[in-house]
Amino acid sequence: MPAVSPDEPVEFADHDPHRAGRFRGERDRLRLGLATATLRFEHIGSTAVPKLGGRPIVDLMLGAPLAAWAALPELRARVVALGYQDLGEADVPGQIRFSQRALRGFDLALVEHEGAVWRDHLALRDYLRVHPEDAAVYAEAKRAAIAGGATTLLAYAAAKTPALAALTEKARAWRAAG
Repeated sequence: MPAVSPDEPVEFADHDPHRAGRFRGERDRLRLGLATATLRFEHIGSTAVPKLGGRPIVDLMLGAPLAAWAALPELRARVVALGYQDLGEADVPGQIRFSQRALRGFDLALVEHEGAVWRDHLALRDYLRVHPEDAAVYAEAKRAAIAGGATTLLAYAAAKTPALAALTEKARAWRAAG
């Protein structure tokens, strides 16, 4: 695992609809740079949910089929060559994390396409998009985490974990109900 720390200062920002365009631009840049048609990209995280505030970092999820995992070292090196830092699993089994802070903030999660992590991220995003009341509760949990002193990424992530876990369970049940 790389020695780069995923910890950094965090701030809360209101939703910015321009971040959807930043996602598309970065997705297209990565698509061209990685030149692998089997990879799938999704916009996840707070910036993918209208009116949901959070860190002003655009989260991208890169889904790779199982066959691509055989060439994982090469794929990771290609992502790094595009300006990202390889953070390894960063305490999240099933996904490889990357960050890019040079020009604008991006986080990239490399996961198995259609795997459990892929499905959970999409279920949560889609659930919050159609349940604005739960999105507002989640935003408040994030604000409270920072107000309570969780001002670095690792502390912030730990402080909001209970709210995130509860929402992920709701999202899974919602998705299963169809």
